[in-house]
Amino acid sequence: MKRLVYLAPVPLNSPSQRPHHFVHWAHERLGCEVWWIEPYPVRLPRIGDMRRLRPQARNACHDLGPAWRDSSWLHVQSARSLPLEPLPCGAQLLAWMQRPLREQLHALLEQEDTWLAVGRPSGLALALCAARQGQRVLYDVMDDMPQFSQGLSRRWMGRTHETLLAQAQVVWGSSARIIETLAERTRQPAALVRNGTVLVPELAPGADSDRDGVGSAVHAQAPLVLGYVGTIAAWFDWQALRQLALALPQAHIHLYGPLECTPPAVLPANVQLRGPVPHSRVFSLMRSWHAGLIPFVHNTLTQSVDPVKYYEYRACGLPVLTTLFGEMPHHAAEDDGVWPLETLLSEGLEERLRNWHRQQALLHAQCLPLAPASLQTATWADRFEAGARVCGWV
Repeated sequence: MKRLVYLAPVPLNSPSQRPHHFVHWAHERLGCEVWWIEPYPVRLPRIGDMRRLRPQARNACHDLGPAWRDSSWLHVQSARSLPLEPLPCGAQLLAWMQRPLREQLHALLEQEDTWLAVGRPSGLALALCAARQGQRVLYDVMDDMPQFSQGLSRRWMGRTHETLLAQAQVVWGSSARIIETLAERTRQPAALVRNGTVLVPELAPGADSDRDGVGSAVHAQAPLVLGYVGTIAAWFDWQALRQLALALPQAHIHLYGPLECTPPAVLPANVQLRGPVPHSRVFSLMRSWHAGLIPFVHNTLTQSVDPVKYYEYRACGLPVLTTLFGEMPHHAAEDDGVWPLETLLSEGLEERLRNWHRQQALLHAQCLPLAPASLQTATWADRFEAGARVCGWV
């Protein structure tokens, strides 16, 4: 593969996620050029979408993109659109509006060394996939996408999703639950390509303890800080967060990320909304915490999620305080650094956190890694290398 056309599910300038790591890996490992096609609205608008149109909301994510966003190997393009695709004539209208871009992408995909990767269902994805009869098409299923929509939009999204599953040459699923749901709906069995992480250089054996971060004696005794990085949307469990905040009133709870839902009118005094942070700051920020948070509700959408945050928190040597949604029961069974909020006793929690970080300081003093051994084979490179073998890229 020399070229990759990637129909991204998230904007390039958004918090670091699987799509960013995938295209960077594709360039680093395979040497290919990447055409990153920004997502456009694929459901009918809702009242809550007005939040995204506010200037402050658009500007908040302007500087969140990866360090390589201006690289010569990356070509970023946007498709003209209106949020009407699920309507009877919506797809035809968008096809007309997007004609110049579609013609350019069709020409690219005619070349035998070019693949199409689809990050979410859309009319553009359908058209490009159908033109190739699914050949050299990868559909990376990262979520139960129809669950992000309602009514007519959900039905249209479901049909589009099914068509892509049936046509694409290769289908990846990011969690065991997703793979289960895809059985007998794809041309060949879908491949499990889990989420992963990058290994944090500062936490390598023998590295400097970064003065007062995770792994230092100073950090083990510092005021408790619990943190979350990521989009804050309808799946965020405010009640679970409130219970934790009240159980640890002396702890500082910091939430970083785009706010796509309305938070409770009154939050506990120790909870702070701090806005998005760029890719380059994420790991250094996490290293200043005492635990990473993943408080998500249990619903149809989250039951198929394997959160990237789990891997990132653990790569920093942090315990993870989480609800048991999606793949988290699997991680809780395998990793003693996963502490379920549903069963976590408030009494003694601070001392448990202190003990954890005293142990991390001892590990670092002995030149031992702070991240669990399982993460050594859970890097993004490991994940995508396995998936690439299914595609025949390596």
